[in-house]
Amino acid sequence: MTSTAAPPIPTAEPRPIAPEPAGRARRPRRRSPGFGILALLPFVLFGLVFAVYPLAQVIRMAFSDVAIRGGVFQWDAAGLENFAAVVEDPVALRSIGNTVLFVVLTVVVSLFVGLALALLVDRAVAMLPLARNVLIWPAVIAPVVVSLMWLLLLSPTAGGLNKLLLNLGLPTQGWLGDGPTAMAAVVIVDVWHWTPVVFLFLYTALQGVDASTLEAARVDGAGEWRVIRHVVLPALRPAVVAVVVVRVIMGVKAFDEMYLLTAGGPNFATTLVTQHIKTLFFDHLAFGEAAAFSLLVVVLTAGVVGMILFLRAKANR
Repeated sequence: MTSTAAPPIPTAEPRPIAPEPAGRARRPRRRSPGFGILALLPFVLFGLVFAVYPLAQVIRMAFSDVAIRGGVFQWDAAGLENFAAVVEDPVALRSIGNTVLFVVLTVVVSLFVGLALALLVDRAVAMLPLARNVLIWPAVIAPVVVSLMWLLLLSPTAGGLNKLLLNLGLPTQGWLGDGPTAMAAVVIVDVWHWTPVVFLFLYTALQGVDASTLEAARVDGAGEWRVIRHVVLPALRPAVVAVVVVRVIMGVKAFDEMYLLTAGGPNFATTLVTQHIKTLFFDHLAFGEAAAFSLLVVVLTAGVVGMILFLRAKANR
């Protein structure tokens, strides 16, 4: 008995997929240009209303003699008279010097303290979330509350610090009543209030430093100080520049705490440019001079910030 092999079952061959014609290639979908314009329109309007128009009015006022007559503003051309008045104003010149000193001290001290805190917290093991939260708390307190807290500590008559000195048999100090100590006091208050912002910038940047690079430096025998100096600090340079720019602008804008603690005294020792602009505009009603002084402050601040960014770009080449 012989067996015959079953005939093979025919299978369908796969059909080749024809390539798409070159002319029918799928193109990326383009958004309508009208949508982009509509998306930017709110920001453009916001900038025009709250930035361009006020700046234009300040420039116009700086070159005008502005006075209130009959309940309305009267504008008369004044040329450079307002700028000449600013240059001849000794309080204006002193406020510029005070502001430069205040900005330099607050930026340098807060940068070093913030960097030290960021490095310590980055290497902390226990209670890390608590440390991060506690260090950020001062920055979320309102400036009025900060001023009240420090006034209760530094008041020459009822301050807690002078009471402590009395209990220790030591002479009391006029923390806010003497020129040098008053400037030191407002610098300490500002550093205490805004160093958490510096810490937050630098601690966030530290998280982006490549851990393998740090480990390789340690394996090669570099100590912790050399790792910080040659690896960490160069990696933090962009964040440090950003912090310096932000703190410079914040220092020039500082007003609340200094005004509430010392009101610019004693004898204009802590008068900053913002306080003098407020005095000119609201107290003396010297609108043109206040606008000219404001414009000079804006130009000087922009020049300092531009120089910082230029030096950073030159260092990166």
